[in-house]
Amino acid sequence: MIRALLGVCTLALFVVAGGAGATASRHLVLVSIDGLRPHFYLDASFAAPELRGLAARGSHARAAEAVFPTVTYPNHASIVTGVRPLRHGIAFNVRFEPSGTRGRWYEEAADLKAPPLWEWARAAGLKTASVSWPATLGARIDLLLPERAYYVRREPLDLLRAAVTPGFFALTRVEPEAGMFRDVTRWDDFLARTAAALIREARPNLLLLHLVQTDYFQHHGGRDGAEVKPAVARVDAHVGALVAALQAAGIADRTTMMIVGDHGFQDYARLVSPNEILVRAGLRACRDPETGWRATVHVAGGAAGVFVNPAGDADVVRLADAALRSAAAGRYTVLTRRELDALGAMPGAALGIEAAPGWSIDGGCGRGIARSSAGGMHGFLPSRAEMATGFLAAGAGVRSGVVVDRVRLIDVAPTAARLLGIPAPAVEGRVLTEILAP
Repeated sequence: MIRALLGVCTLALFVVAGGAGATASRHLVLVSIDGLRPHFYLDASFAAPELRGLAARGSHARAAEAVFPTVTYPNHASIVTGVRPLRHGIAFNVRFEPSGTRGRWYEEAADLKAPPLWEWARAAGLKTASVSWPATLGARIDLLLPERAYYVRREPLDLLRAAVTPGFFALTRVEPEAGMFRDVTRWDDFLARTAAALIREARPNLLLLHLVQTDYFQHHGGRDGAEVKPAVARVDAHVGALVAALQAAGIADRTTMMIVGDHGFQDYARLVSPNEILVRAGLRACRDPETGWRATVHVAGGAAGVFVNPAGDADVVRLADAALRSAAAGRYTVLTRRELDALGAMPGAALGIEAAPGWSIDGGCGRGIARSSAGGMHGFLPSRAEMATGFLAAGAGVRSGVVVDRVRLIDVAPTAARLLGIPAPAVEGRVLTEILAP
């Protein structure tokens, strides 16, 4: 109890002490809309007046290029580090374990091997906040609600309360509820209200927010599923609430708002199971490989990494490569380690796989090499047109009316740093000078 009260008092002192400085400083709100497609703000059939308003007042891209694999965690890491997975270390959504099995999600800030944007801001003395941004558990962020796989945990509410900054909910006055963890619309609503409260009460210089329902409904119904447009409309309203919060906080004229996605979406009608191929080649058992496995596939949506045991065994790589290529039959393409290096992708994998159009990848075995299924998926190579995601920027320091054909997610962090007036380390991305006001 005493510790909790001290946390509230400390947080209150932080807000009061930081308030005067924040009124004369720069602010940036970086919102990630999971599964954001450029169509959401370019196509008037989507009810997205807030996104289109930002595009009109500021600058936007017709396409933003993700990193490979085009799944959530590697791309969110690239957004905030300005580098690709080979450098930041977040290879997939979940870790590959030496036992040949899938491990935990890359939830922890310690998983990042490259310094993220919040560390750049911290070093410059800026106030930081983050609401459900991937790979932030334990991050040195002043006001933190980390993303975790709460929805699969037995006591998600307790887990959430233990993970946030002490005094967090006393500050925001937005209380979590047990029923929100398995309802993406309620979850996004909670996150957006929390972020808006942080803007009003704490005025952080850097605020990160990750919203997820557009990803969920595209997975379940495909790109044109019945629930996609309503999800876009709800997320758009959340963006509007953030804009209103900036006005209420009196910092709208000193704030830049950036909206980014992490990947696009492609429909599929068939699944291929490359692990079944490796089983038939005698390179692993059908059940979890554990000891004795020689090659196995680690799935990331429409892509996968192929790992061998022992790591780097050239003979096993040749066997796995030959088995996978001989059974491909137009269902997927095998990528060499050299090709993965050129993509800055999948550290530790010996080979990569990308499913063909109309296909996705299943990590199981025992049900044949191919079977029917349907839905929406991502993970494919970023060069695939359907994997393009979105980018918008508006507000302080951003030109009005600039349209860029293509940006990269690795360009976001260095551009954000320039807008905040803070130094950035050497990164792979570039500052998008074409959208910045002189």
